[in-house]
Amino acid sequence: MEIVNMSKSKFDSLKPLKLPNYVMNTEAEIFKFNYRGEDKIFKKLYHYDGIRFANKLYTLQAIDSNAIYIPDNFVVPEFLVSINRRIEGFVMPFIEGKNLSVIFKDYNIDNAEKKYYLKRIGQILEQIKNIRKYTSLTDFYIGDLHEDNIIVENNKKNIHIVDFDSCKIMGNKPSPSRYLTPIALLNFTDRKYKEINDINIFANYEIDENTDLYCYIIIILNFLYGENINNIGKDDFSEYLNYLNYLNIDLNLIDCFDRIVSNENNTNPMDYIETLTSEQIYKAKKKVYQARNR
Repeated sequence: MEIVNMSKSKFDSLKPLKLPNYVMNTEAEIFKFNYRGEDKIFKKLYHYDGIRFANKLYTLQAIDSNAIYIPDNFVVPEFLVSINRRIEGFVMPFIEGKNLSVIFKDYNIDNAEKKYYLKRIGQILEQIKNIRKYTSLTDFYIGDLHEDNIIVENNKKNIHIVDFDSCKIMGNKPSPSRYLTPIALLNFTDRKYKEINDINIFANYEIDENTDLYCYIIIILNFLYGENINNIGKDDFSEYLNYLNYLNIDLNLIDCFDRIVSNENNTNPMDYIETLTSEQIYKAKKKVYQARNR
């Protein structure tokens, strides 16, 4: 992967990219700048040495080496950046758009459009499943899949996967994932999700098809619930699924939801997203659900 030097004076002139208050970034400082007439993002990593940094460099090289297989929806790092002869981060394209979390909170965007974005995530997961099956890139997963790592391009309906440097690829060490934590719903299973007990690895779980589908399903449930559902108790989760059944939500979709807390393999719910009605989406919100149960 190419290394481009940035002068200290050039770096000092950069201004941080302003993110919405509820969009979290714990791994790097993010700057927007112009490079050769195009807007780019410079991701300046907080960690410059040790196992975590070495793993990041390996991941970036693995992405670069397999770029031919990676779908256009993924915002792929373009080159490394050194400052004062020390590699401190990398550059990737800037996508003018909004985080999916922002889209979901926007009441001016109708549910049909939001369902379209949810279905597209499932289609991308199916696409990378086929990449694993039919190409030499057999170890390839998104890993840290959540609403803030998905950008909807302005004036288009294209979605893009960002923070792709946290992906699982070619035997690298897994990165932390927002929805794969010790207090998440997935902890109510005892075999399916594989915990990591290594002080040198900051992730809590191995990344595989089940974890990618788990994160996808949590995104759908968060959309329905209107809040983060990932950390509620198992009994509360079962009661909520019973409520969704009461709303006559498609049983196939409910089965996909239920599987994330079972030892059965997760299944992709993309084909059932379209069955959700606007009335069901409204009534599935936490405030409506709790009001009914008072």
